[in-house]
Amino acid sequence: MRTCEREREREREDDERRRLILIVEDEFFIAMDLRAALIKGGFAVLGPVGSVQGAVDLLQNERPDAAVLDVNLGDGKVTPVAVLLQSLGVPFVLASACERSELLQNAILASAVNVGKPTEMKHLLDAIKALGI
Repeated sequence: MRTCEREREREREDDERRRLILIVEDEFFIAMDLRAALIKGGFAVLGPVGSVQGAVDLLQNERPDAAVLDVNLGDGKVTPVAVLLQSLGVPFVLASACERSELLQNAILASAVNVGKPTEMKHLLDAIKALGI
């Protein structure tokens, strides 16, 4: 086996071992920061996806191990995505600037860990690891 083929095979094996994290965030630069932090933290990344509909569509064919969700997206609140993730048994954390009082109005979001915005990336990684995936 040639060196390039061996390297590609090792990369595929590494990707298979890494946990896949979905990012749902509509602010491009924030999404890219989250993506970079997750990759640096040893995770594989699905997305980022910037809309509720985009995330729902993606979840029809993909099954992440966990997700990072912003609450307020351009096309509405992320609640339908959170409900779908919960029905699939996929845990998630929030990365949102929403006040706690706003999150408490929605049971599915109220029970999730919110690492806040701006997001401390170490706190995000710790919160994802705490999901036990």
